[in-house]
Amino acid sequence: MQAPGALFLNQPFSPDPLRADFMFYVMLGVIGVVGSFLLFFFIVCLCERQRLTGDVEPASEPFPYPPAPYWTATRDDAMKYGLQHAGDFATRKKSSVVKGLLSLFVSRDRQVLAAIVCGSFAAAKTRKTILRSRLATGRILESSDEGGIEDLSGVVERAVLINAGISELMAFHLQRLQTSGSTALAFDAQAPLQEYERIDMERGARWVLLGLARWVGPERAAIRMTPRGAFATMKKLINQTQKMKNQHQRIHIRRAGSRPGD
Repeated sequence: MQAPGALFLNQPFSPDPLRADFMFYVMLGVIGVVGSFLLFFFIVCLCERQRLTGDVEPASEPFPYPPAPYWTATRDDAMKYGLQHAGDFATRKKSSVVKGLLSLFVSRDRQVLAAIVCGSFAAAKTRKTILRSRLATGRILESSDEGGIEDLSGVVERAVLINAGISELMAFHLQRLQTSGSTALAFDAQAPLQEYERIDMERGARWVLLGLARWVGPERAAIRMTPRGAFATMKKLINQTQKMKNQHQRIHIRRAGSRPGD
C-alpha cells in the first residue's frame, strides 16, 4: 500500500492554464507600456527645441512667475551658506515654452557657479539646483540635486545627489573638485549668465559636431536632436535610471521648501 503522499507525487503536474494566460497578458501589458513610453520619449527628443542661450532675461520682484517654495528656500540657503548672489532671471515669454525663474550665485573663490531653477511646462514641473565648475583640462563638473540625463558629448561630467540641500550639495561638489585631478578656473563674476550659457553652448556645439543634434535657425542659439542623438539619449535615460536606484534611500529626504520651518 502506497503512502498518501506518494499518490500525489505520482500524479503528473498540470499548470493552471488560466494563470499562465494571465501572466502572459500582464507581461505583454508591461512591455507595451514601457515600449510606448520609450517611443514617446524618442519622439519628444526629436521634436524638442533646446534653447541654449537667450531664453532668460533679468527679473526682480514682483517676479513674472510665482516663485516655487523650493526656489525661495534654496535661494535663502545659498545666501546663508555664503554664496554671492549674481542675479535673478525669468524665461522670456515668447522664446521658451518653459516658464520659470533662475537665480545665479558664485562662490567667493569664483570656482563654483550655482543655478537655482524652478519652472513648468504644461503639467510637468522642475525644481533643481545645479553647481558647475570649469577645469583647466576643459572639462565641466556639474552636480545636481535632481536626476537627469548625462551629457552625451562628454563636455559636462554630471553627478547627482538626490534631494541634497545646498550645504550638502556644495560639499559633494567640492569633493569632486578635489578628486578631479585638475585645477578649477575662476568664473567671471560680472557675467554669470554668460558664463552659464557658454557651457550650454559648448555642449550643444559638441553634440552637433558628433552628429547627435542639429542647429535650429541661422543664429545657432538652439538645437534639436537627430535620430542618432535621440536614440543615444534614450539609452542614457535607461542607464541613469539604474544608477538612481543606488540612492533610493534619499527619496524620502524633504527638499527645500517642504521642510519644517521653510
